[in-house]
Amino acid sequence: MEFRFEPYAGNDSGWSIRLAPGTDADARTMDCIGAVEEPLHGNTRLEIEPPENGATLDAGWKTREFQFVASAPECKQAWRFANEANYPSKLSDKQREEASTKLGQITRNRGRFTVLEARLGTPTGSNRQGTLEWLRFEVDLKGDVAAKVSPMRGIDIKSYLEAHLGELFPDLADLETDCGEGRKRLQSLAPVLYGDLDGDGQEEAAIEGWSCLSGNGGADFFGVLKLKTGGKLVSLPIEPLPKTFNGRKTTADLRGHMVVAIENGKLVEKYGIYGDADPNCCPTGGDRHFVYRWDGQRFTLDTMTDVPPDKTGDQPNN
Repeated sequence: MEFRFEPYAGNDSGWSIRLAPGTDADARTMDCIGAVEEPLHGNTRLEIEPPENGATLDAGWKTREFQFVASAPECKQAWRFANEANYPSKLSDKQREEASTKLGQITRNRGRFTVLEARLGTPTGSNRQGTLEWLRFEVDLKGDVAAKVSPMRGIDIKSYLEAHLGELFPDLADLETDCGEGRKRLQSLAPVLYGDLDGDGQEEAAIEGWSCLSGNGGADFFGVLKLKTGGKLVSLPIEPLPKTFNGRKTTADLRGHMVVAIENGKLVEKYGIYGDADPNCCPTGGDRHFVYRWDGQRFTLDTMTDVPPDKTGDQPNN
């Protein structure tokens, strides 16, 4: 295999990380990282360009971890499944879902790219962040085999939601009528989070999205999706937020705008805490975290914690 840097086009300063399955001309047209990394386009972890903060080259900018397919036959196979699953074709939705599942089952290795030193040139009109004049770096492609990557990560969840939104979330079953002809039912989707949330050894996907009815109130659907046999996704039940928990009113000083997270293997809902004079954009009271656990039937509220805005001193109040 051949590790490659592909320079940006035009006057832009930077390179894209690529890994070809061989050194001949045909092999160099294929990238065994891009076949299995998400998203398929615009993965900034695989782009080496001047950092936004100028001369400060922090650890997050210097280190890139990625997955790759370690053989030419599997690399070709991965691209076939990726194209079938993610690009327009004559395949049925079921066939695309099957291709996505097969993509997630391909064996992958882990790689790491580390910038050891770099020199930035002076910013110019065409390169406001400056130019990368040179790099010294190391690449480790001997990482442990990632065995079979979680099948859930091989699913194109956004495409699946676009086709099955009403099935997964019955409250949104009539969006085509409610939103009007020609409007997309799924407007946007937050980055999907993965974790074994029900303790069965398989990853689930925590999602948060905006439909055509969402308005200004934040996301109007969220949940945990589980992959069943045959590539079908189902939405796991979540207990509605109770009015009180451990003697406290759960929604006191909240105004919506929830964010979904996975922390320490558990599902978390985060809300901003508002003062009376706070505008909707800017809560000043910190965050309230609702942590859920799987009880075998549904996700049920386990803890409620208020996290102060200044986390350097005060501890959370339980």
